Amino acid sequence: MKCLELSLERLGVDYVDMWMMHWPGPCFESRDKRQTVSSENAAAEDDPWLHAKEGMGVNEIASLRADTWRAMEDAYRRGKTRSIAVSNFTIKHIETLKETATLWPPAVNQIESHPYYPQNDLIDYCQKEGIVVQAYAALGGQDGTKAKWKALGGKLFESAPVLEASERLHKTPAQILLRWSLQRNCAIVPKTCDPDRMKENSDIFDFELSEEEMKAIANLSEGVCDGEGRLCWRTEKLRMLDRIP
Repeated sequence: MKCLELSLERLGVDYVDMWMMHWPGPCFESRDKRQTVSSENAAAEDDPWLHAKEGMGVNEIASLRADTWRAMEDAYRRGKTRSIAVSNFTIKHIETLKETATLWPPAVNQIESHPYYPQNDLIDYCQKEGIVVQAYAALGGQDGTKAKWKALGGKLFESAPVLEASERLHKTPAQILLRWSLQRNCAIVPKTCDPDRMKENSDIFDFELSEEEMKAIANLSEGVCDGEGRLCWRTEKLRMLDRIP
């Protein structure tokens, strides 16, 4: 709550439209810089929580998540935020949080999603729960290396079904990819500082991809092993939070 109060003060506002839990577990500040090994993690040298601070170990993450959500619920009830949301949550994370939540559902689950990493099951689950899915990296993640792109079959901008739709509709490959996510009922948050790109990214409401084009782009994930299409946070241990319910 103190973090939110400080943000409101800095912004000069009384409330925010949405307050989001960015990860389903502790982040960088949870690590003991002295690398003191907590007893529960001492047996596994490759454990990403090997150097977790006291009270932030692998067996305490679900409880920390629940405590955080309770504080967010309190902020909502006090009028400090108009909605509360989550990010990078798996189905297991959401199900675990639901067990202790008193305000449900989260307004949004913001996740990485694009043709190489569509997260179909998670999107279906969220939509059934009444949770809006907001897709980041809808154009492909920022952490893809040349070797990674080659292993996946090439950059999304250069893939045959994207280029074919681009030619037919007289739209850019970026617009085709954004429209693909939009037609999957996902909100999108493309990132750019270029005003021309901003205009291009917003010019996606005057056309539709055909059912065949939607399927052809979706088929880009065929043959990609589960999780291998992920292109964000590739070297960050936060990805390991996916393993914890």
